[in-house]
Amino acid sequence: MKANADLHLHSKYSMACSSKMELPTIASEAARKGMELIGTGDCTHPKWLEDIKKAAISDEEIRIGDIFFIPTTEIEDIDRVHHLLILPSISKAEELAERISSFGNLEADGRPTVKLDGCEIAEIAKDIGALIGPCHAFTPWT
Repeated sequence: MKANADLHLHSKYSMACSSKMELPTIASEAARKGMELIGTGDCTHPKWLEDIKKAAISDEEIRIGDIFFIPTTEIEDIDRVHHLLILPSISKAEELAERISSFGNLEADGRPTVKLDGCEIAEIAKDIGALIGPCHAFTPWT
């Protein structure tokens, strides 16, 4: 299966992001740009996760119009490395949030910074069935 996708974006709950980054707007713009599959971004942020749940048809299907969403998040580790996690369902996003909540403030930013290293984040991702990879290879401090 081929799909035009963007799996790394941020919601209005991430610092320095537009207040217009809401699911209906993202879906509308995705359709206009020929996209079919969009990562939710920020799925560990409590308020954003509630918005995601409202758009969900089921635990594993999030859709607005013809645009499908998949739960994703960016996590910054203790070494300031940024990791992208792609989750199979909303319940797994909730599980991820629960697993990392004691290591960082999930309400402070849509892209949480946690007191875990990359190996620990990868182990959690593996445990919950998530895919993990780099968000971007370079930031000003890595």
